[in-house]
Amino acid sequence: MKYIMVFLSIVLLISGCASAPDYRPAKNGSEGYSEQKVSSDRYRVQFKLYSKSVADAFDYALLRSAELTQQQGYDWFVVTSKETFVESQKVQPASSIGVSQQRQVERHCGLLTCDTRTRPSTEVGVSINSSAGNERKEVHTILEIRMGKGTKTNDDAYGAQDVLDSLSSKLDKQ
Repeated sequence: MKYIMVFLSIVLLISGCASAPDYRPAKNGSEGYSEQKVSSDRYRVQFKLYSKSVADAFDYALLRSAELTQQQGYDWFVVTSKETFVESQKVQPASSIGVSQQRQVERHCGLLTCDTRTRPSTEVGVSINSSAGNERKEVHTILEIRMGKGTKTNDDAYGAQDVLDSLSSKLDKQ
């Protein structure tokens, strides 16, 4: 029973750590977004995360740009510069350890009688699942944006509300 409790505690601890959302403010260079004001209508927006998809970091940087645009009282923004840095790393294969205690019942029957014996049985199992495509990347996207009000002056401009409407569904799936 002691082994089962230790096992369950470890599983809960690991699952709690793995459930942090991707979209959050970055703290001390960790995953998430950060921004720096360049001028009154210009910002540098950065987003860093570990993902199998490079596009996720760009989408989250666009989402943060849209939020920032509205917070500053603007309607739209243009991406004036974009940089993406990708560093691959191999993720350790998923593994699990299991312990179970059971009672093993053996029954031996002769011609006239049956003999039943019960004995405790402990099983320990280890599973390592290695799957292809388990490579995650550290993706760091940096956007420089210029914000504007009123009618968009450029076909490359993003409407802040349009971006929020289309990309906020990505946050709901976390």
